[in-house]
Amino acid sequence: MNKGKITGLAHIGIFVKDIDKSIDYYKRLGFTLDKEEQLGIRLAFLSAGTCLIELVEQKDLLKREAGVVDHVAVVVDDIDGAIANAKAQGIKIDASKINEVPILGGVRNIFFEGPDGERLEFFEYCCTP
Repeated sequence: MNKGKITGLAHIGIFVKDIDKSIDYYKRLGFTLDKEEQLGIRLAFLSAGTCLIELVEQKDLLKREAGVVDHVAVVVDDIDGAIANAKAQGIKIDASKINEVPILGGVRNIFFEGPDGERLEFFEYCCTP
């Protein structure tokens, strides 16, 4: 029996300046607030499907000593619909920047920014290269 193996992604942690603003943003994007914690710093866990994001409030992001995550990609079943839903919630996404990329059997994707400049990506498995 192989014990200690990786079985999946637990969550993605994102440092944010204003956790209330970020919670609102991610809820408008389609995430559900699952839990908030106070452990000397404020934490919030939000989910959408199998994606779990942990927001970590750190008011001065420049003092962060840890590494930086390049982007958070969430799988969508219809990128055009996901963009339309986000725009209806006041989230700015430039739909002209959708890419078709011949990776993983063919995908459509688009990058956009969260409230603290974090890079987010809608990722649709779709097309054959």
